[in-house]
Amino acid sequence: MTTAWSGPPPAEDGPCGPSAAPSPPEGGLIGFLRGGGGWRRSLGFGLVLLSFILYGCLLLVPSAPLSTSGKVALSSLLVISGEASFWVGGFILGREVVARWRGRLDPRRWIRGRG
Repeated sequence: MTTAWSGPPPAEDGPCGPSAAPSPPEGGLIGFLRGGGGWRRSLGFGLVLLSFILYGCLLLVPSAPLSTSGKVALSSLLVISGEASFWVGGFILGREVVARWRGRLDPRRWIRGRG
């Protein structure tokens, strides 16, 4: 009677001893930055985009039918929300993505013609 063994096959011996273990699949931050991440990446980009929209809404505050104290409160709320949204989105996306965006959104590069 033979029994079926369902474990991994034994490692083959190479010229320098047992072969190295296979590398794990690309996951974590590296896989996320290379196109993985799915909904997390979309959430990060969405939060950064939301921050731009919130800052754009600051242009509409002077024409809002509010008292002066209401306009100050609304503009403070928009600035705080925009900053929080940007930083949380940047944290989700990672340092490399934010640095790449920062370089491409620099107006000095546009003027020099390298945009």
